[in-house]
Amino acid sequence: MAHFTQLGLSGKPEGKASPQTAHAEKRPRFSNQHKTAVLVAVVAISSILGIFLLESGCSKGGSKPISSAASTPAAYGQVAPAVATPSPAPVSAVQPPAKKKSRQHKVTAATYSNPAYGVSFRYPRYDNLREGDKANLEWQGLGPVEMNFVQPGGTTLSAVELPARLYSGTDFTSAFFNVSVNPKLTAEECTQFAFPEAVSPDADPVIPSAVKVGSTDFHAVEGSTGDDHRQADAKYYHIFENGMCYEFGMGVETSLDSGDATKADIKPVNRDEIFRRLNAILATVKIESAVVPDKPVPETTAADNSTSDTPAPQVTDTASAPNAPVAETSNQQ
Repeated sequence: MAHFTQLGLSGKPEGKASPQTAHAEKRPRFSNQHKTAVLVAVVAISSILGIFLLESGCSKGGSKPISSAASTPAAYGQVAPAVATPSPAPVSAVQPPAKKKSRQHKVTAATYSNPAYGVSFRYPRYDNLREGDKANLEWQGLGPVEMNFVQPGGTTLSAVELPARLYSGTDFTSAFFNVSVNPKLTAEECTQFAFPEAVSPDADPVIPSAVKVGSTDFHAVEGSTGDDHRQADAKYYHIFENGMCYEFGMGVETSLDSGDATKADIKPVNRDEIFRRLNAILATVKIESAVVPDKPVPETTAADNSTSDTPAPQVTDTASAPNAPVAETSNQQ
């Protein structure tokens, strides 16, 4: 039986090989051992390269670990958890109202002036000014407010009353500032006062004080009167100018009576504060030369026995002309 080899199956002569067979024989042939060695080498190189890259990335130290919540993608149909971020403090949209500046209402002042006697002063406009006969005031329950001249012949020119609303809720009754004049007194008599009277004139005489208010020098005295329910305090200031004695008086009256009942819880008014207010009016007093109108010269008659060429002065009625100086009469022989 014939045996056939692999090369002899073509039926061609053994001594010559075909071109394809010759070319195939020239190619290098790798066995399975060679392929395995190459694959192991590639894997080893890849592992070494990966270790190198990992060590180089860790050595930089600038990267921060990424949280698993942020790097892990959310499952399908689930919402990824929101990362809480601090919110800024809310700013109030409504600003507090600005403080309003308190407005102080300035009290306007009025001026009283009497050219006949050359006297003037300033007083708050809200006070009540009285002139002429209306200037003759009265204490409530204690009688009229008297002038404090040592001799009669004085005339009250004007008076200013403080409104009671300024001292509501207290025992305040009234307060005033008035001006009087007496042309019959001498400069020495102008320094004296009719009251208060001393209990014992020899042992305890009432000596007036020399005071200066504003720019004016005065002689002053003070006194008080009243009972268990009422009290009146008064101060008087004298000055001699223009041949006349000027008197400036101020007084404060308080009372615990309110109608038919007595209020025990009523607050006492601050008398010192009231006198400071009245004293502020006195500080504005000005006395200038009096502008006295010329007196008419009376006609001489046959009944006159006077041989002098100078006519006798005319007597002025103080009741009919309260704002004119009073002249003294003289009898000529």
